[in-house]
Amino acid sequence: MCEEAGIDDLAFSRGEAYRETAPYAGNRVARYYLAESRVEAVTLPVSSGLGRPEHYASRWVTPAEAERLLPARLQPILAWARSLLAA
Repeated sequence: MCEEAGIDDLAFSRGEAYRETAPYAGNRVARYYLAESRVEAVTLPVSSGLGRPEHYASRWVTPAEAERLLPARLQPILAWARSLLAA
């Protein structure tokens, strides 16, 4: 499995459970999985449909930093991920 930033060494040590966002932007839904990777550098590839990268930035952050950075619609996804990590 390869995710949208091209990371292909994903380990799903907590299984392949996922959470989806509430519908947004034209009724789109995003699906999130919790995985581990040894990759440190992320490359955002050009989307063939858009002709540019789908996202403009990435960085690794702590859960506390993520809580400050994420919009309200993604806070439930972060809470779910944190609960899996704490278990």
